[in-house]
Amino acid sequence: MALTNKDYYKIAIPFIISTVTQPLLGAVDTAVIGRLGIAELIGGVAIGTVIMNTLYWLFGFFRVSTTGQSAIAMGKSCNEAKASSLLRPFVLSGLVGLIFILTQSLIWQGALWVIEPVADVAVHAKTYFDILIFGAPLVLLNYTVIGWLMGQAKVKEVLFTQVFGNVLNIILDAIFVLWFDFGVASVAFASLIAQATTFAIGMVLVFKSSDFSLWQYLGLARMSKADLKTIISSNSDLMLRTVCILIFFNMMARTGSRLGADVLATNAILMQVTFIVGYMFDGVANASSVFSGKAVGEKNPRLLKDVLRLNFQWTTWFVVVMTAFIALFKNDLVLLFTQIPTIIALFEDMSAWLLLFPLVAGYGLTVYGIFTGTGTTRPVRNSSIATLLVFLLVAYFAVEAMGNHGLWLAFTLFYVGRFAFLYPSISQVKKKCL
Repeated sequence: MALTNKDYYKIAIPFIISTVTQPLLGAVDTAVIGRLGIAELIGGVAIGTVIMNTLYWLFGFFRVSTTGQSAIAMGKSCNEAKASSLLRPFVLSGLVGLIFILTQSLIWQGALWVIEPVADVAVHAKTYFDILIFGAPLVLLNYTVIGWLMGQAKVKEVLFTQVFGNVLNIILDAIFVLWFDFGVASVAFASLIAQATTFAIGMVLVFKSSDFSLWQYLGLARMSKADLKTIISSNSDLMLRTVCILIFFNMMARTGSRLGADVLATNAILMQVTFIVGYMFDGVANASSVFSGKAVGEKNPRLLKDVLRLNFQWTTWFVVVMTAFIALFKNDLVLLFTQIPTIIALFEDMSAWLLLFPLVAGYGLTVYGIFTGTGTTRPVRNSSIATLLVFLLVAYFAVEAMGNHGLWLAFTLFYVGRFAFLYPSISQVKKKCL
């Protein structure tokens, strides 16, 4: 039976809604702090966000790989495989989160060395970091919980978990900053409370929504050296891909910081807009990941063909809608974040790059989900390395010649490369269904 738009819609829309709430947190953090009218505060939150996102993205494969393995297990209709796809990454993600807490001073010193923020910005970034580092285990554990629910196509559970936690964060942001005037610490504590709440809700829904008892499979959480080696090996490609993306975002922050506090704050706002648009596409990628993983589990090439078709159609539709939205409202978006005249002027000067973003980023972001959903990770690694090299080469020459416009030229070409270097390997995905 062919995969229809209705089938895809039922999975994609809830995932899009739940996924897009994530970058809204960073946008709200930036917008609420921006209302205080101090560029250094915006820069501090921006730097703090980059540091925490660096940690989370480095191990973002916990969610991505868990979704793929969970979807494949669903296609096999094997309860043991379903349980294993959750329990083993769950244990590993918790351990990694604890390591982050224990090594927080080293992480902070490393971040200072890489980004080199000005002193006033660094003070606020340190406040943000010192609070949110204690949420690291919760975030990484939640990656595996959400990833597993996604792979099992538990769309209502994913939607409720993500939206509730993120809306709570937004409400607490407004209360702590605008009412109690706690400054940068406000948005950090709001995020920490929301992270704990999201994890708790996710765990309850995992147990309630499973069609089998997880308790009887708890022994699968124990891993031999051979099991651990297999897991690390299968995720190494995704980790290397993530390292490339982290270098990219940290270089964006580092270069923006060197161009001054106002440019750093402006780029932070521009990046928040691209994050929201990017996560819209990521919702489509998640839906494609579920269906493509199921196709591999069932050895169903017809289903994979339908996924490729619908992935392209939905991506094209979103490119058109997002481009039109930015064209109509790009000069108003900055006012949601700040009223500082110099930053508004810089944003308007740079906003043309936002118009290009949906077109250059959309197809690469969504086809990525098909590769990860089927466990075809080697092309993801190779394409990420290639596109990072393009970014670094262009940025090296263009920033000196064009300033911040040169940085955003390199940013744009990075996203072009994410599709151009990845899609030619789609034949490797198709072979997994044979």
